[in-house]
Amino acid sequence: MENDKSKTDNANSNSRPLSIQAPPANVSRSPIPNQPRQPSDLQGLLRFAMEATKNEDAPNQSNVQTLDEERKQFLNNALNSMTVNVTEELQKALKILSNVMELRAEENSSEYERSLEIVSDYVGNMDVANDFYKIGGFAILGPCLNSPHEGIRWRAADVIAELTQNNSFCQDKILEMGLIPILLSMVDTDSSDQVKIKSLYAVSCIVRGNDLALKYMDINDGYSVLIRAIQSSIKKLQVKSAFLLSALCSKENAHAIRSTLIKMGLVEQAAGLLAMNNVVPDTRDCLLSILNGLTENNNLHALRECRRPELCLNATLHRLLKDLRTEEAMDEVELCNNLLDRIFADHSNVQDR
Repeated sequence: MENDKSKTDNANSNSRPLSIQAPPANVSRSPIPNQPRQPSDLQGLLRFAMEATKNEDAPNQSNVQTLDEERKQFLNNALNSMTVNVTEELQKALKILSNVMELRAEENSSEYERSLEIVSDYVGNMDVANDFYKIGGFAILGPCLNSPHEGIRWRAADVIAELTQNNSFCQDKILEMGLIPILLSMVDTDSSDQVKIKSLYAVSCIVRGNDLALKYMDINDGYSVLIRAIQSSIKKLQVKSAFLLSALCSKENAHAIRSTLIKMGLVEQAAGLLAMNNVVPDTRDCLLSILNGLTENNNLHALRECRRPELCLNATLHRLLKDLRTEEAMDEVELCNNLLDRIFADHSNVQDR
């Protein structure tokens, strides 16, 4: 239990070194036979620690051994060298990235890309993300998104995703900076598949759970971008778009969003993609969720769209049921059955002939 607690305490700190406490005075001490040689690197340190403490794990062994002062100091120094001052690391990265606008298309971008990767590694932590804003880190995001280097653009979008995921403070700051229309444009028109994918990932992280962001989506025709993305030949982009649309269709008190998406032809798009034999399972699951969300509470407009004879949705759902039972995908089987009961229970199959 003490070891588990120590691990938990260490995981919650990225700058505080571990302390090594001596045993109580009343515990007997005896030298460790065959004491391992003092290590000179991290691998040696780990081997040293394992060998020096192996007697503690021996059966019927009750003596607790201690390290001499020299080795204790060595371990403390080694652990101190392994700690990282996150703010300093972020500031170093920002110093490099502050010159990104001067980087020409023909120049090497690897130093800038590495700096963005360092930022991305840290800002997934909410406190670090908020601190990143406070030290002026958000100022480099716009210039990075506009870089001629696709490696910088997609890494910048990835940083935005890490900053904003489940973080309302950073979501609001990104919205204030006007980055949503830039990201949507990148999803729609960028020449790089990876940039498209990461930009949509960033949009998804900003939008989910943020009602203000949904207004920005509406103003900037973001739903049209998502519907075009769901038709993409880029499978990852298709999956991410389907996932976000599914989340929006299933959102509570989102009647206006569902109405907008129905008018924009999302039912037709979802039915058409479900009818394709090469739709990937993740996309298929999201498409069923989209139809389920749109037809929730027996939404008459959505039901009418689903029953259009040319969509052949009844036949598609029955075919999917056979395939899904074979795959033992029980959640999707349940979705199919729910949709069939909701949409077609009181209608003949004439429409699908």
